[in-house]
Amino acid sequence: MKQFSANTLSLLFLLSIISIAYGQQVNVTIFVESQCPYCTKLMREQLWPFHVTRPGIMNLQIVPYGKGQCTSNQQGSLFCTCQHGQNECDLNRLQNCAISYFPRRHLGLVTCIQGLTNLNEAFSRCLSRLSPPTQQRLMTCATTQIGETLNYYSMVNTHRAQVSLWPTAYVNGQFFDRSYPISNKICENTNWC
Repeated sequence: MKQFSANTLSLLFLLSIISIAYGQQVNVTIFVESQCPYCTKLMREQLWPFHVTRPGIMNLQIVPYGKGQCTSNQQGSLFCTCQHGQNECDLNRLQNCAISYFPRRHLGLVTCIQGLTNLNEAFSRCLSRLSPPTQQRLMTCATTQIGETLNYYSMVNTHRAQVSLWPTAYVNGQFFDRSYPISNKICENTNWC
């Protein structure tokens, strides 16, 4: 019988832990509007605290858009409208930019932006603690066609999912009706809770 070295056994053990860990992650998709009070409540009172106390459980996808439409003009520039007005579109863009630039570490920033009144408030409350180059990059994205294109893709995903109520959440592909805390639904799908 062949002997395994300590390094080989350690590697096999580590790989088994990693495969178990990835198997325990729960896919959570949440469709939000940046100025929807119910979305703000879900993100600030349930999603963010759950993430802080149980990091790594969620494989999270946040789709900031909501009710609205994007159209393009003759020059090909996109223009999006949102249910709660232009400030909501601006904040949706900023959230989409944060998700795009920080694909694995955006929840805190997106939650901070959620429910604010405008880009100036988002800058002073949420972006001020970031480095100046990162602040500039996010604000440039949020105020240009880059951000509007990200809003467009969020609109496409929202329409594709046929979302008509905000927030809408899916946990491991199953609709979550919000009649009880989302943490309960997430914990039904993992042994990590």
